[in-house]
Amino acid sequence: MKEKFTKKNIGIAILLFLVISQFFKIDKVNPEVHSDQDFLSITNPTEKVATMIKNQCYDCHSNESTYPWYSDYAPLSWWVKSNVNGAREKINFSTWGLLPEKKRIGFTQEIVEALEEGEMPVAIYVWGHEKAQFSDEDNKALLDWFKNQ
Repeated sequence: MKEKFTKKNIGIAILLFLVISQFFKIDKVNPEVHSDQDFLSITNPTEKVATMIKNQCYDCHSNESTYPWYSDYAPLSWWVKSNVNGAREKINFSTWGLLPEKKRIGFTQEIVEALEEGEMPVAIYVWGHEKAQFSDEDNKALLDWFKNQ
């Protein structure tokens, strides 16, 4: 007898996937942070700029990620972890002090470009994180600070 892809069968398959996927949890343990290697400790920005960097960048681009409530549920958890891992591979503010000066300058230029083009912070992140929502004036102050580094 030939199986049919009915709405009911598809619904059952999706439900089974969602239930089974909950057994595959992500690792939320952050690597150790050494303050002498941290970007904010090294660059010593103003309190306002430091707060903006912490609130807009550090959840993904540091070893100080705070995972949101929905990261407890697969497959969203897998998406969040993948984004954090990718962001840390690109630029990790917690290991800034380990980078050669030339790399730091290059990364700073990339940060400026990403801020100028509105690529960072990612819109979906800002939408879901009230602390990362700043005025255009605040974002300009952050951009100007990075340009002067």
